[in-house]
Amino acid sequence: MLPLQIHIHEIARRAAAADDDPSLLALRAGSPKVSSPPSGIGDIMRKGSSGGKKLTPGLTLIKNAAAFRTPAFITTNTHERDGHTVRHYATVQRTDAQDVEHESFYAAAGDHIQPGHVETRAGHRYQYFWRVTEKISDLIRAGEQEHLDDARRAFELTYKRIADEINALVGTRFGPADTPDKATQLAEAALAAKLPRELGTNPANWTRVLDRLLDQSKTRDTKGWHYMQTGEVITEKDRIVEMVVPSTFAQIGVASDKVVNL
Repeated sequence: MLPLQIHIHEIARRAAAADDDPSLLALRAGSPKVSSPPSGIGDIMRKGSSGGKKLTPGLTLIKNAAAFRTPAFITTNTHERDGHTVRHYATVQRTDAQDVEHESFYAAAGDHIQPGHVETRAGHRYQYFWRVTEKISDLIRAGEQEHLDDARRAFELTYKRIADEINALVGTRFGPADTPDKATQLAEAALAAKLPRELGTNPANWTRVLDRLLDQSKTRDTKGWHYMQTGEVITEKDRIVEMVVPSTFAQIGVASDKVVNL
């Protein structure tokens, strides 16, 4: 069977429809974009925080919580009067949360020029290159996808989970209570019972927790799991080629549920 092919305009239409449908939550952390030689690695490094000084053949720029659409816990209040007695009720309103796409790049296979790295030997000028094989390019891409998967999991554990639990309460009338505030408190207590304690019902805390979980993806880099280095050096005519290889600490293939958690 041939794979289903969808025109880009149809993809855009479906994405827009998902945004407009409050019953759907779009997950769009993204996928890594290829950065081709000869300037691919140099372009990636200029986008990074190291100022282009450290070999960086892959990069994912995870946005912070401010870029996401935060779910909202909103209730409407109604009342019933029976003589001098007023009974108040709260009804939870539907909400949504929206994931975001993060910029992510990986080096394609080929020879990538090392910006500004030139050597002269016996009057002959040599330009340095990094050489990325197909296998190493695939490995780099997989590593950047892990960061994107981490970001998606952070969203799912926080804003998506919160929106899902709020929407599960839609249609339930909370009460009766003596005041509108007390009716709302009943609805809030029902939400608190559904959510993990780490999240609670304070939206400011939701933002803090999402930022904390997004930050956990950095573990892959601080532990050197995605670190690439140079290996064998080859001289070819007017170029010196350094092979890009994984470091001894490289560990690609660790699932996001081992890295990102409440």
